[in-house]
Amino acid sequence: MGLCDFHTHSTASDGRLTPIELVDEAARCGLDGFAISDHDTLAGIEKAAARSSELGLFYVPAVELSVDLHTGGSAHLLGYFPGADLSVLCDASSEIQKALQYVVDGRNTRNPAIIHRFRELGFEITMEDVMAEAGDAIVGRPHIAAVLVKKGLVGSSDEVFNRYLGSGKPAYVERKRLGDYRAIEIIRQAGGLPVLAHPKYIQVEGFRELGALVSSLVDSGLAGLEAYYPEQAGALVSFLEDVAKKHRLLLTGGSDFHGIKHPVPGWCDGSFGVDTDKVINFMNECTARGRITNGKTE
Repeated sequence: MGLCDFHTHSTASDGRLTPIELVDEAARCGLDGFAISDHDTLAGIEKAAARSSELGLFYVPAVELSVDLHTGGSAHLLGYFPGADLSVLCDASSEIQKALQYVVDGRNTRNPAIIHRFRELGFEITMEDVMAEAGDAIVGRPHIAAVLVKKGLVGSSDEVFNRYLGSGKPAYVERKRLGDYRAIEIIRQAGGLPVLAHPKYIQVEGFRELGALVSSLVDSGLAGLEAYYPEQAGALVSFLEDVAKKHRLLLTGGSDFHGIKHPVPGWCDGSFGVDTDKVINFMNECTARGRITNGKTE
């Protein structure tokens, strides 16, 4: 039984490995399928696709969007683009790039506000510190957390998020997001498959409310659910599998690797990744859409 991973992050957003480094590691460990789904950017997909093609790796271009739910609260939506014309996806005039720029502009406004909150709390950090930590990547909360840890002001990134940066915590600042219906529409218009990411993090009252949310998103074009995700409990996984069967949705999964807790993904020893058999329908759909064989378009 093989492994695959359709949810990872590179230095194009808030990961620690470059797109090329991630592809190389995935190929070295013999993954059956792979995607880099950076937050609100497609900046790394062309390099990753080219390198995957060189190495014969089954690769799907992807993005992870932050969205406001029509029911209240927020969530993340994965967009997968098997066989897409990457030059079109990355064209600044495309609708998906305009949408991504809207979200990034919101983040660029948010980051200084978060820094200000931390300074009010007595933490001596600056935007310059965070930008240096991020390098060429899009600045995000993980970079702020990393600065706090490196300065010895907080013990770990987990502690930063649990005490200060998580939703509702003292340094948390809301930001602009796309609406869920609009995000699904944009992914669909670009030829992609919209998938609801890690449902465990969506703040709903039980499975019944989660099921109702999924049903409403299906009506707008949702294509799949990320059922296989670290620490997503068995009961929730079973529920998602049932909901997917009911609505004929695809099931996906991934590690959400960033390189913060773990310097490299543990694909080779099986500690990261998803059993390929569990997401084979998703892979088959990607193959059918993109006519992809070992990373190369037929």
